[in-house]
Amino acid sequence: MQRVLVSFARQDKARKYKDSITGVGGEGTAVVDACSASSPPAGGWRTLVDGVDGLLLTGGLDVEPWRYGEAPHATAGVETLPERDAMEWELLAAARAQRVPVLAICRGHQVVNAFLGGTLWQDLGEASATAKRAHDLRDGDRRRLAHPIAVAPGSGRLRELLAATGPFDVNSLHHQAVKSPGRGMEVAAVGPGDVIEATGLADPDWWVWSVQWHPEELLEPGDHPFNRTLFEQFLAAARARREGGVEAARR
Repeated sequence: MQRVLVSFARQDKARKYKDSITGVGGEGTAVVDACSASSPPAGGWRTLVDGVDGLLLTGGLDVEPWRYGEAPHATAGVETLPERDAMEWELLAAARAQRVPVLAICRGHQVVNAFLGGTLWQDLGEASATAKRAHDLRDGDRRRLAHPIAVAPGSGRLRELLAATGPFDVNSLHHQAVKSPGRGMEVAAVGPGDVIEATGLADPDWWVWSVQWHPEELLEPGDHPFNRTLFEQFLAAARARREGGVEAARR
């Protein structure tokens, strides 16, 4: 049975992500919790990565600006949870060391890029008024399709899958975004205002994909199939690693 570690701050906010993993993965998939509201296990958070096959980083509050080399901007409305940042930096360090596949969503998309040395827009209004209007739609309707995404030029499996599906719209529930991708992270898709919507790591030994929207909310009949494809590809990478190690997961 493949085991996926799901990182979050609140159990009630994590349910949809967990249901998506087990719903797509079926009976052969188990979820392991990494909750920053809990005490770290003996040996630290990184010990949770031992024995798991995938790491899912979920949505939530903003990343501490010092983690990408900035001080908080007075008008950006930054809200942070330092204990969660500390937990996820440990989890990612362990995942990188063990080459555990990572799927990162919304805040997770920002976290993994910052972890790899990228930077963030502390508020989309700093990027442009267009970006702020198109993306910052936190009105309670998590399934509302807000804007289309466009495939970025280049190569890579994530770009190939996006291009094969054709254009589609995504939901949008964020006021921050990736400004510059982390080291090795290639932009796979952008939204209005050139906001980075998807990135993939160009490292054949470590499978890391991230998206800014919330695919876990868009898995119902009639929703665009790429949202399910994201989870399928992640779980396939996790299963390949479990069955054959890093060499199998990279193929």
